[in-house]
Amino acid sequence: MSASVTAEDPTQSLSLTALYEAPPSQAPTTVEDAVLFISLAARAYAAVDEIPARTEEGLEYLARRLGFTADCTATATAIFITLAKEGRRWTEVIRVHASSPDLTRAVALHRVLERVARNEITPRDAAERLTTLLAWRSKSSIVLDTLASALLSASAALLLRADLTELGLVALLGALVGAVLHLVAGRESLVPLATVLLAAIASGAAFGFDRLNIADIRPVPVLVASLVILLPGWRLTVSMSELAQGHWTAGSGRFLAGVVTLLLLIVGVVVGQQAVASDVKARLILPAATNLPAWVRILSPLVAGLAMTHLFNARRKDALWITLICVITSLAAFGGGKWLGSNAGAFVGAFTATAASILLARRLRLPYAVLQQPATVLLVPGTIGFLSFGSLVDQNVNRAIQTGFMMLMVALTLSIGALLARVALRQGMAREFER
Repeated sequence: MSASVTAEDPTQSLSLTALYEAPPSQAPTTVEDAVLFISLAARAYAAVDEIPARTEEGLEYLARRLGFTADCTATATAIFITLAKEGRRWTEVIRVHASSPDLTRAVALHRVLERVARNEITPRDAAERLTTLLAWRSKSSIVLDTLASALLSASAALLLRADLTELGLVALLGALVGAVLHLVAGRESLVPLATVLLAAIASGAAFGFDRLNIADIRPVPVLVASLVILLPGWRLTVSMSELAQGHWTAGSGRFLAGVVTLLLLIVGVVVGQQAVASDVKARLILPAATNLPAWVRILSPLVAGLAMTHLFNARRKDALWITLICVITSLAAFGGGKWLGSNAGAFVGAFTATAASILLARRLRLPYAVLQQPATVLLVPGTIGFLSFGSLVDQNVNRAIQTGFMMLMVALTLSIGALLARVALRQGMAREFER
């Protein structure tokens, strides 16, 4: 690789700009180098938490560009890829470990693959860059993680019409959630335990304040807002999209993972309620929040966009665009829901988030998911699923079925809206293998 890349170790840098903008290497490339590059590209897709369908499309496109025929199957847990060229075949199985979105590395991956597709760098050069990319980690900060989680919870509380007392409690609990998630990051075996523990603490605080009449606290809105970062709404929405497109293994696995997360949260909530001897009449029913002031509908997604810029490890220079798409999406979903109904609002929001992200990403030379994913997270039905399982705990089967069906409908509506936007703007994608 060129000296301009090796002079600065990107694994210790806060920026990957030098990695993908460095001049090309003049070293010759062999067939084995091309195979290694495609294999590393698959690992990089998994590292940035890319959706399996896009992973398959990207790898098959790269293989064709390099003269290979490729068969690729990507799931939530593994990538299977077979390459063939001139009578030779290469097969690799890559284990995919659950990871959180890493939008900074997603941008770097996009730029490297873009340069390969344009024949600006060789596969051998790209393989060296991807090796560095896979080793790179951003410098984590427990202070920033805590603050971002608190802001995200506060933004959700605003939409639930929280007063100052509730807002303060939600921000405090959200900060605790962020701190604990920071401490267990990279320790997958501790995540389920942390999920139950955090749900129990939030439940105990919310229902405890209500039981002791310490303040005028509405337990369920406080509980939902403080745990918003743990709700698997994005995972459920992606699973519906994968199932709708025939990716049965990836979709069903992701869906079941989301359901298990909801169950863990409900277990924690029940433990918290029992710990404070909460009134048995307390029910997990979220009061309707209607007639929100216009400033709330703008401030809430704005704050959420800033929080998710950090939580999704996006570049700081992209914060403005992420926040802008979040605000536009929120307003579009509100307008669609007001005039066409709640499900139509979800559809309009998802279509707007995806379409606006595609158009803006093309101009900014970004993968559109960098802008689309944070905006779509604002619409996902994790709260509905949470309340559905809560109704089962309350032995209210009819309500559980109703809210569970609503969760599936919203998730499917979101996936259809995003899919339609991709089809409508297929020719506007930043790269051919994003289509």
